[in-house]
Amino acid sequence: MFFMHSFRETVRRATAHCPGWPGLTKQQTRLLLKPSMIQRSLFVFLAALTSACVLLVPSTRAVDDDDDDEDRHQTYTVLVGAEDATVGAGAPAFFPDTVTIHVGDTVHWQRNTNEIHTVTFLAGTPLPPFNVPAPPDQPSPLMRNPVVIFPTVPANGQYDGTTYANAGIFGPDPDIFQGVESFDLTFTQPGTYPYLCLVHGVRMSGEIIVVDHHVHVSSPGAVAAEAKRLIEEALEDALGLFGLADAEVPAPTQNDDGTTTFYVLVGFSAGESDVVHFFPDELTVHPGDTVEWVFSMEDVDNHTITFLNGNADIPDLLVVDQGQDPPLLLVNPDFLFPLNPGEPLTGDGVYSSGKVVQTDPPASFSLTIGNIIGDEPYKCLLHDASGMTGLLHIVPR
Repeated sequence: MFFMHSFRETVRRATAHCPGWPGLTKQQTRLLLKPSMIQRSLFVFLAALTSACVLLVPSTRAVDDDDDDEDRHQTYTVLVGAEDATVGAGAPAFFPDTVTIHVGDTVHWQRNTNEIHTVTFLAGTPLPPFNVPAPPDQPSPLMRNPVVIFPTVPANGQYDGTTYANAGIFGPDPDIFQGVESFDLTFTQPGTYPYLCLVHGVRMSGEIIVVDHHVHVSSPGAVAAEAKRLIEEALEDALGLFGLADAEVPAPTQNDDGTTTFYVLVGFSAGESDVVHFFPDELTVHPGDTVEWVFSMEDVDNHTITFLNGNADIPDLLVVDQGQDPPLLLVNPDFLFPLNPGEPLTGDGVYSSGKVVQTDPPASFSLTIGNIIGDEPYKCLLHDASGMTGLLHIVPR
């Protein structure tokens, strides 16, 4: 209050020097105060006021010096998979596949492709099978393994590396996969934590390295930039596989009856890069010719060759409600097994190879072209969203 009183008195005396200001008496105008005296008084008052305010504000230095880890916790993003669906180029990998973080930091895995994946920490437990036998009296002999398909998350997302943890299926159908678009874990103990995708196995694996706070780690921004760079490289490598795949397509063969057997290569893989593509994806044939789809030994994915002929799409899973329990996700028999096997291709009905699994020697699927003319589109039911579609141009002989 003393400082405020001094300030008011100084201002009153200063204003008295200004006879032109309204409300001043002649006697007040005689109280002269030099400008230099005003400046010195103001300076003294402001300096005292500043010192008082500093004393009133609590110091935060002790908090800064205290090792408060909570203020330094960060979140790192790992992108799950990469693809260019316009051509069917993809990379089943984690980007980046190795991330070093501090204790208490969080890793956020984000779905980045139309292909399904998991983020799974086994913690020494056996690798669970992707499919298991379905219960009796179900319309399919197989169903997705609940341990794989549904999330297993530690309490509050706090992970110490001692238990199985699983994101569940990252997939393009949130109704089936319970909306799993991302997965977060906060790591509470130093160590190295390996993980993998249960869909693609050890080929798609990564690790989180957790260190104490005195160890330098890259920032989340730097990790994000590295992920972007690695994805660009992987997709460039995938595009480079097109020439290798084209060179592996067998040449057409002439049959004794004057027809031709044409070959289509199904998919191609090398390293972390995949091409979910038919080689060639367009082919001109005649009625009576045969098309044989052959699988490359370099390809590690499963596929179907399916002609829908305008019929409804075939889902790979049938959802069976279980009330309060999670639903059963049965493998659709129409997806799993061939449809119209051995019959000539016509413009009616559904023709499908069913799910073809890689074998040694490579698997194949053949169709003879029936007495039809026109364009017949087909696709892989597993990878059509990633660009794996084909077209037969059927022309008169």
